[in-house]
Amino acid sequence: MPTRFKHAAGTLIAATTLVWSAFAQAAAEPRYTYVEGGYTNVEYDDIDVDGDGLALGGSYALHRNVHLLADYQDVDLDGNADANALALGVGVNFPLRQGLDFVGRLRWINQEIEVGSQSNDEDGYAFEAGIRAMINPQLELDGSIRYVDIDDEDDTSIVIGGLYELTANFALGGDIELSDDYTAIFLKARYYVSAPWQLR
Repeated sequence: MPTRFKHAAGTLIAATTLVWSAFAQAAAEPRYTYVEGGYTNVEYDDIDVDGDGLALGGSYALHRNVHLLADYQDVDLDGNADANALALGVGVNFPLRQGLDFVGRLRWINQEIEVGSQSNDEDGYAFEAGIRAMINPQLELDGSIRYVDIDDEDDTSIVIGGLYELTANFALGGDIELSDDYTAIFLKARYYVSAPWQLR
């Protein structure tokens, strides 16, 4: 994806944030204790390789402004290659107004790529900053900028997503992540639960 498109997308996120802050009047607030899973597709633009697979994740609200994170994905790529990644992290969330939160997250990442009988295991980290907005009690939109550094190779992407709650605890939605090197799509189902224990 051209760099100019990434810059344009960043401008779009900023503009969308203003729209969300103007229209997010819902009584509902974003929730931070849930499990989710679904289908993911990744296309690497620079090497013309794509693949699909399974992604799982979850978040636990340790405090009203702090949550723990875990994510795992396993993708079958073209050329008899497989890629899987485990991410563990912590996030902070602060309300900007009713129904609109600022979210910052830091993750440790372990990534393994297998091509035939050869494998490569690497560690890194990711930092993410963005917003979650309840447009109404059922519809949530979110957007963020994500920086990833794995084995001294870094990349910056934007992530835009949405969720629609079908019941009080169950939602369907998806995310799209765009960078200069790849495009990733995540179609997911999310189930919210109440945190049984929290710091106050």
